[in-house]
Amino acid sequence: MAVSYIMLEAYKKYILISLILHGKVLNLPRYTSQVINRYIKPLSQQYQELATAYLVNSCEEVQNIITKYQQVFVRDHNLGLVKQVLAFLYKKNIQRLTKTFLTLSLSDVASRVQLSGPAEAEKYILSMIEDGEIFATINQKDGMVVFHDDPEKYNSPQMLANFEKEMAACTELDKRVLEMEEEVVLTPQYVRKACGQNDQDDQAAGPAPTNVTNAQGQIKQNTYSM
Repeated sequence: MAVSYIMLEAYKKYILISLILHGKVLNLPRYTSQVINRYIKPLSQQYQELATAYLVNSCEEVQNIITKYQQVFVRDHNLGLVKQVLAFLYKKNIQRLTKTFLTLSLSDVASRVQLSGPAEAEKYILSMIEDGEIFATINQKDGMVVFHDDPEKYNSPQMLANFEKEMAACTELDKRVLEMEEEVVLTPQYVRKACGQNDQDDQAAGPAPTNVTNAQGQIKQNTYSM
C-alpha cells in the first residue's frame, strides 16, 4: 500500500491535536493500517520529537524543537497548532502547581513554568481563571497568586441542566456520524471496492445502480462520488 500525502498530513495534525486535547498522543485503533507504523511515523519525525519533549513537561525543550523545525512546521501549515501545543503545556504546568502550592508569587510561577517573566505568568493565569481551568486570585499589590479549590459542587440545577445539554449534543453528534457512515457504506463505489471489483470490472458490468436497499428495506439515494 502506497503512502498517501493526505494520510501523512492527517497523522501530523493527529499528533498535535492529541497533545492539545489529551496531553499525550493517543494510541491509534487496532484496525489502523500498518502503513502508519511502517512508513508514516518515520516521515513525521519532527512531530514525534515534539511529542517526546511534551511528555517530559519541559516547555524549554518544546520551544527548542519548535525553533529547530520551524521551517518544517511552516511548510506543513501547522505552526499555529504547534504554538498551541506549547501554550497548552504552559497551562498544564500551571495546573500542576495548583496541586502542590496554595500561594506563589508571579515570579515563582514564571520560573517554575519557564515563562519569560511575571507579566506573562499573570496573563496565563488570568486567562485560565476566565476559562475555568483553575481557581485563583491575584494580589496585584505584592504580585502573589492564591490557588483555590473548585467551588462548584456539581449538584446545582444549572449544572445538571448543562450536563443534560452536553449529553444531548453528544447523542446528536453520534447519530449524525452513524448516518454518514451508513450513507458511505451504501454508495456503489464503496460496495464495489469492498467486493474487490476494479475499474475494468465496473466498465464490464455497466453503470452502477443509483439506489441501494439497506438491511431494513429502505431505499437510499446515493449522491456521493469517489
